[in-house]
Amino acid sequence: MQTEERKNLRVIGLLSLSEGKEEALGLVEYMATSQQQALKNILEKYGDGSAETNLQALAAGDDFFGLPEIHPGWLLALLKEESPRVIGVVLRHLPSKQVRFLLEHLPKRLTMKLPNLIEAFYVPTELLGVVRRRLEKHFVSFRNARQTTPSDFEQIYNLKLEELEALFYDLGLSELALSLIDSARPMLKVVLNRFAICDAKQILKRVKQFQEEAGWFLKDARYSVFQVGQEEIGPSRFLSELGLVSVAKSLRPEDETSFLVLRQKMAPEKAHLFKRYWEEVRTNAGVEKVTKRKTWILDHCNRLNEEKNER
Repeated sequence: MQTEERKNLRVIGLLSLSEGKEEALGLVEYMATSQQQALKNILEKYGDGSAETNLQALAAGDDFFGLPEIHPGWLLALLKEESPRVIGVVLRHLPSKQVRFLLEHLPKRLTMKLPNLIEAFYVPTELLGVVRRRLEKHFVSFRNARQTTPSDFEQIYNLKLEELEALFYDLGLSELALSLIDSARPMLKVVLNRFAICDAKQILKRVKQFQEEAGWFLKDARYSVFQVGQEEIGPSRFLSELGLVSVAKSLRPEDETSFLVLRQKMAPEKAHLFKRYWEEVRTNAGVEKVTKRKTWILDHCNRLNEEKNER
């Protein structure tokens, strides 16, 4: 399903929920067969009363490009320099999680002067344009990224922060599994004992699953482990950073726009790590290896999405 079609289906679902979840579900049978399951997923996801808020955020996204998709840590530094009225306008156009983060981290001298909801909602179009342009110059437009990258890789830009984090973690499990193929059994046991049982089982499963992968891929995964394993950071963070290395290795120098788009979706501290890893590998990235990495990431992304829809 194309990005625009997914967006249109989401709008239909959110609008139908304004009449109630039961009435909205009655709409499913009138949709094309290929769209029915996707619409059901939307209705289940937003049928908890959050439809109106998400519809407003979706509409705001057109005026504020990909602002709701940018990690609030980046917005925090910018908003600290703005007036309470401008901050109020921006918060009005953000999802609740981002608003909560910003309200918790903005200086109290600013939050105490924020305009009320009505004042923040009814602002002149000209002011909205000024605020949008002021913020936009600091970020890469998601639309620009889609114009310069293969269409099938676009779906990674549509991932929410928690989904992106889940992808990094899952890629970390696979990258570690690749690195352990052909390891002696005692060594494999020592490594697996450092992880939670569920993760250890996944790693062992993937060690068996990836036996036929190319030799250069296994060697490259071992190097990934060396890149991350320079300090003691704990198993969960280790796997997440290992996934970050995996994504960095999927981008060539000409993929800089893609790199910037992904970077601004992450917390600033994680984004700095991502930049470091990408700078270490980008000049050595051959077309064949990068293509393999992109396919590898998309396979993981699609599987995670399927598992999510099944739950």
